[in-house]
Amino acid sequence: AEEALAPYASLAGALIAGDEGVLDLAPGGPLGRRLIRAMDGRVVPREVFDAALVEAATRSGAASLQLHARDVGPWDREAGGRQVRGHGPDGPVAFLAGAVVLAGGYGCRIAADLNPDAATAGAEPPRGIARRGYFDGVTSPADRIVFTLDDWVLPGYGWVFPLPGGRANVGVGTLVGRDDDGGEHLRDLYDRFVHDPASPVAHWLAGATPAGRARTWPLDLGPRRRRLAGPGAVVAGEAAGFVGPLTGAGIAFALDSGEAAGRAVVAARGSGSDDPLHWYARETSRAILPWLRTEGLVQRWLAGPGHLGALTRAVRPWPVTGTAGAALLLNLG
Repeated sequence: AEEALAPYASLAGALIAGDEGVLDLAPGGPLGRRLIRAMDGRVVPREVFDAALVEAATRSGAASLQLHARDVGPWDREAGGRQVRGHGPDGPVAFLAGAVVLAGGYGCRIAADLNPDAATAGAEPPRGIARRGYFDGVTSPADRIVFTLDDWVLPGYGWVFPLPGGRANVGVGTLVGRDDDGGEHLRDLYDRFVHDPASPVAHWLAGATPAGRARTWPLDLGPRRRRLAGPGAVVAGEAAGFVGPLTGAGIAFALDSGEAAGRAVVAARGSGSDDPLHWYARETSRAILPWLRTEGLVQRWLAGPGHLGALTRAVRPWPVTGTAGAALLLNLG
């Protein structure tokens, strides 16, 4: 798996492009640089990363099955598992699973007994939607990810994530229904972001050319009222609503919750008790939900006139800004 990731170099920091210019978040001293190197943040295309994960799991002894899951049944005490139904390359598939990690991302079919009931349901954050494309000939720094938070995109965000050979993942994200409130439609916002000379990333994309068609996908922005554990099942990643409402970042949360979910399932199977699954739900919520709530507060505050500029001017002179900002953005994923 490591061989597949080798072409994608570690990042040294991040840039925030906004109305106040470009803020370079990178450590200035050797201690900060060692900290960022130890984080080993990289930009890796999804298909490459997914293949590396499958390869690593296979090397560890796991067996993989390509399946489009359509239903996860309730816990069957007598059988000691949940019935999983779906479609594979050769047709319908059904099997009994002693434990299930529900990690299917947006729209994941959560088992019915894990859905919130009337007592726990309530107001939730708006959902997000994002559009991205790959470009060749991008001139942004190869060792920096770029975020844009300015009047062009707020309360959404834009990005330029570098790849080897001058390639980059470029996109924008916003809230669903923004165009209904007089905001710009996502497709128009994306086109303006990548083509308009006044775009905050225009100087990096001036000579860039699209490498394929742009894609759009929804985001289950958090935090959401979800049950994260039940008999023989846990929920992880975006299926659990672990996606930052400000940045749309969810990869780090998915990796952390996925690893914790796997450990909890192994512990539960070994002990014959669901206690490790409920421990997973409690500890994962305590670790991730404060981040999501903080992002939501910051998102609402930044939407106010002049707030982003004031924040940028305030933090720019601080000696720790580069290291702390880079560590924060690279950790979000």
